Order: sequence, then structure tokens, then C-alpha cells
Amino acid sequence: MSSPSSSSVARPRAPCASARRGALSGGASRTVIVRSSSSSSRGDAPERAPKPSSSSSASKPLSSSSFLARMSPMMATSRAKAASLACALALGALASSTPLALARDAATDAGALMPMAFVADAPDASSGDGGGSSEGEGETSTEVVTDAQVLEEAWGLVFDNFLPARKSELDGFDRAAWEAFKREHEENPPKTREEAYAMIKDMLGTLGDRFTRFIEPERFTSMLKYDITGVGLNISEDAENPDRVKVLGLVLDSSAMKAGVVQDDTIVAVNGEDVKGKSAFAVSSLIQEAEGANVELTISRAGEDVPRVMKLKRADGFAPPSSPVSMRLEGGHVGYIRLREFNSLAERDVAKAVQELRAQGADAYILDLRDNPGGLVQAGVEIARLFFPAESTIAYTEGRVVAGGVKRDTEVSATKTARNGSSSELPTKLKAITTSKAEPVVDASVPLVVFVNGRSASASEILTGALKDNCRATVVGSQTYGKGLIQSVYELSDLSGMVLTVGKYVTPGLVDIDQHGISVDYPMFPGFAQAKEHIGACRVPPRY
Repeated sequence: MSSPSSSSVARPRAPCASARRGALSGGASRTVIVRSSSSSSRGDAPERAPKPSSSSSASKPLSSSSFLARMSPMMATSRAKAASLACALALGALASSTPLALARDAATDAGALMPMAFVADAPDASSGDGGGSSEGEGETSTEVVTDAQVLEEAWGLVFDNFLPARKSELDGFDRAAWEAFKREHEENPPKTREEAYAMIKDMLGTLGDRFTRFIEPERFTSMLKYDITGVGLNISEDAENPDRVKVLGLVLDSSAMKAGVVQDDTIVAVNGEDVKGKSAFAVSSLIQEAEGANVELTISRAGEDVPRVMKLKRADGFAPPSSPVSMRLEGGHVGYIRLREFNSLAERDVAKAVQELRAQGADAYILDLRDNPGGLVQAGVEIARLFFPAESTIAYTEGRVVAGGVKRDTEVSATKTARNGSSSELPTKLKAITTSKAEPVVDASVPLVVFVNGRSASASEILTGALKDNCRATVVGSQTYGKGLIQSVYELSDLSGMVLTVGKYVTPGLVDIDQHGISVDYPMFPGFAQAKEHIGACRVPPRY
């Protein structure tokens, strides 16, 4: 499918000498994006209900903050050589486009497809100046993108990553039929770009997955202009040393790129605060929450003995999110915490609310997730860690491409045969998302009740399932929505894009969240005495 067609496009490229080479035309280096998220179709998310009122705010929103989920690179020189790199998001082996991953649950605002970041051509990590390129500053190279190439890229991404997550465990991905598409297109290649797009849409339509879709360049390009940190950084924990946070990519022409930050730099401090041992989520929050127009970043670079200190200016128009948390003390001893969505402030403000309520005399807590449609999956994971001891299981993921942080492999079979249609037909194995080694903010002996309803979705369900299955909280209300798919967004070489279903979430008790939701223990609040009795009879599932 690589033969040129009559409508090949010459695309100008920024100069780049990345240490990791992509699989695009001529071996030119290029970093593109993939966003891993829960299903983001507008038809599959609950509408946001009116927000319940509460008497006081847990904390004031900080003046400069945004959201950043964990991200992870997977670089592959060709589909034949594609192999999963050990990385913070472990998104698995990928095909011709060399993606950078961003884990995010897209369940906010009725599941609108929200752009997260564009990681532009990354400067060579081995260069000393960081902002330049060994290929000559100010020059551009031209990459010819043929119609057949675009079609082949789309075909390969599905081949390597698609998971028919809503089909039965025996009704997997038909790779033989997918191979037949490739042979058909090689015999009859597209003659125009429009014909290539039509072929892609027709191929995707055969998958029977309404969340998997093609995005044409006009719409996809607008998604690539979003800077999630305000300074142009994509970061994640180092898979080889989770106590370190590394730079995965840079937004084109951002202040981070201009200051000389390069891919694979290690972040040492933010505004003088040491970040060793902090999660990427926590580090990104420090960057976003720093007051003023500038952020001081201390970074270390391979081959250099002395760390570099850089001042990064926030992008114009940087809009911080507001706090999603409100709180009040009820009955003189019950701390009520309302969480409206999972954004970058959620974990910080829930922790702060717990501490403030504890100071006011709270010895039990209610976490209200009713009408919470989700948000950042990683925020839900971080909040779960406030309540669990070290090495607890928060959730499992199924699929080649998974989200939520550094994973632990398990021997648990998600299916009887390989749902992704691999030739081995071996069962699909789950991967575990676990807590860190840090002690919980709320001791396990402190009573906790979670309120949910039919509009509690996605990240809300991941958190609720973790608390329930680990016998940490009693769940009250009504069955949750049932939204547990993982999707990834990929950029193709002509700036069109694709959204693929690539995985799903499962609770620690192996409950499939998607289309099932989390069942409740009681429809009405039973009181803390009965809730404690219920927890006493609960049994924590095995740690797989």
C-alpha cells in the first residue's frame, strides 16, 4: 500500500534530530500524539445534572492551574519491529505513527472529544543547546505523504491496537478479514485523498465499534493547538526509576522548547521544590499551580553533572480550572466532601478537605460522587491512593494499549482466547494499577461512605469500584452509569486522526465496569454503625 498516488501532499516539517526515529517517509523523525481515555462519544456519557449545593468550599482555587495526565512514549521504527517500551503508561506496541500517550478520561461535558496536547518534533536529546537541531536551525524538510500511506497508517494502527471491548470474549478482532482489506487496497489504491478517507471510514465501520472513528484534518488540526500545562511540557514517571519524572515531549514553539528543555530531561525541582518521589501528576500540578507568569524549572540531563535552571513563561490565554471540591462538617463529626469532576485540582483539594475537616473534628467521611461524569482517570487513581495502604490494587486494565500509570503484569485471563485476534489465541491478560508505597492520608480504620447514582461515570466508577472491592468504603445510592472503555487518539502523517477503542477497566474484584457499572451496598444511607458492620463482613479479593 505504499505506492505513490496522484494526490500526494508535500508537508513542511520543522527541523528535528530526535534520538528516536519514526517510521514515516524517509525515516524522518517525528513525534505524534495518542490520547488514552475512557470512551468519549457524546452518546455514551451521562448528561451533567444540576450540582448539589454545599455550605463551604474546601479550598480556594489557585491562580494558575490546569490539568495534565500521565503520558508515555512508544517509539517503533516499523510495524514489524514495533515493541512495547517500558514506560509510565505502558501503552504497548504501536504501528507506523510513533505516538506519545496521554491518559485521560474524557467523560466531562457529555463526553466531548477534548484535545489534550500536540507534541511537536522533539529536539535531539543529545544536543547541548536543547533548542536547536543538528540539521540546521530555521530550515524545514519536506515529507511527501501519499494517499496510500495515509490508508496504510490507519490500517496498521487498527491492526496493532484495536480491542473489540464490547463484544463477547469469544467474538474477537477478525485479523484475517482485516488482512483482506490490505490486499484489496494494495490492488486498488486510492486515487485521491478523499477516496483514502472514504476507505478508512468504510474499514472502521466494519469493526462494529461506534467509538472508533476517523477525524479529518480540519477538525483534528484544531485539537493540536492545546497546551495542557501552560509551558508546553508533557511528562511522566521514568519506567526504570519511578521516583524520577522525565520530559516526554514538547509543544511546538512553547516556552519550554524555547528555553532549551529537551525530551528525556529529568525534572529535579519546580520553583525550588524538590520533586523526587512525586508522581508525574503531582509534578504537573506544581507547574500549573505556581503563582505568577513564570515557572522556574530545574532539570538534569544525561552527560551533565550540574542541573540546569530555566525560567518558563506561561502561554498567553492560559486558563486555570476551578476547584471541583466543596465540603462541610455535619453532625459535629462527619466530614462531607463533594467532588464534581476529576480535574488536576481534585486530588490536592480532596486531601486538603480531609485535613481541614479532621482539624474541625471529623472522625468519619462521606465522599459524594453523585452526578460526577468523570474527568482525568489519573486524578481518580491519585484520590484512591489517599485511602489505601501501599501496594493495593486500584483497578485492572485489559488491552494492548492501557492507561493509568506504571502497570504490574498479572496472570489473570481477561478472556478465554485472545480478543485482539492474535495468532497465538492465548487469553488476554489483565494489568494492575496499584497504589504507591506512600502511607494513606486517611487511615483504614476511619469510616468512609461513597454516594453514587446513575450519572456517576468513568473515573467516578473506577474510584468507587476500588473503594468497594477493597472493603474500604460502603457504597450508597443507585447503580452507576457503566462507562469503562479506554480510547486512544492517533495522529496520521497528513494531520488527520483516528480514535480507537483499545482497552477497558476492570475493578479489583474483576467486575467489568463498562456497560455494567458499580452496584451499591445500600440504596439509602444506613448510618455509620451498619456501614461498619458491612465492611467487617467484606472480603478483599486476591491480589493477582
